[in-house]
Amino acid sequence: MKTKTKMMTASALGFALLVSGTAYQVEAASTTSNAKVNFKSDESGTTKPKDPTKPEEEFVPEEDPNPTTGSLRIDFASSLDFGEQTISGEAKDYFAKFTKGTDSAGADRFVPSYVQVTDNSGKNAGWTLEVSGSEFKNGDAVLEGAELTLSGTTLASTMDAKFKPETVANKVVVNGASQTVVDAKAEQGMGTWTAAFGNAPGTSATDTNENVKLHVPAEAKKLPGTYTSTLTWTLTAGPTAPSL
Repeated sequence: MKTKTKMMTASALGFALLVSGTAYQVEAASTTSNAKVNFKSDESGTTKPKDPTKPEEEFVPEEDPNPTTGSLRIDFASSLDFGEQTISGEAKDYFAKFTKGTDSAGADRFVPSYVQVTDNSGKNAGWTLEVSGSEFKNGDAVLEGAELTLSGTTLASTMDAKFKPETVANKVVVNGASQTVVDAKAEQGMGTWTAAFGNAPGTSATDTNENVKLHVPAEAKKLPGTYTSTLTWTLTAGPTAPSL
């Protein structure tokens, strides 16, 4: 009987301690530390060309990439080759060969003509890519009326699609005036992006890309020899063009 009384007393005492426990405060101390990151400019950086049909993979073009410099830069712009053509008295459309290069394993790749842009400025201010072109000339002879058209512009990147530039010219007739090809608004176009004319690769050196067309009218004087035009690609910080 006494034992039972002791147990009840102990139980009652435990309950009292539990209830009264709110009256006690646990002592605590705190301090602070720092976390930091130091960014440096990418003004002297370079970005290797990517495969515009598989942007996660590198592409080694056969031609010299001839990149621009700075944190906002053009990494590569394809040269256009319409091959050797027989002189004709009729109007003709000629299509450019695919851009030749190799993949990371050294295998031949034939990709659509493209331009690659990298924005590592860190400003997320957007950018505008424009193109202009001179007349096709063979010495002093001009290929009168020749019309170069770039179409089917396709953007690719490993960046999230929400950062994809929203303004893209599906078709550009290249002439002496600068024309917008891609216009990235603020918070768009960060990282590396390719703008290809067409979205599928070729399979051989003889394949041609119908998205890069040279139209030569019937009446144009055509002298034997090579006619050449210089394309100028201009990349400007910040969006500048109206919606296309």
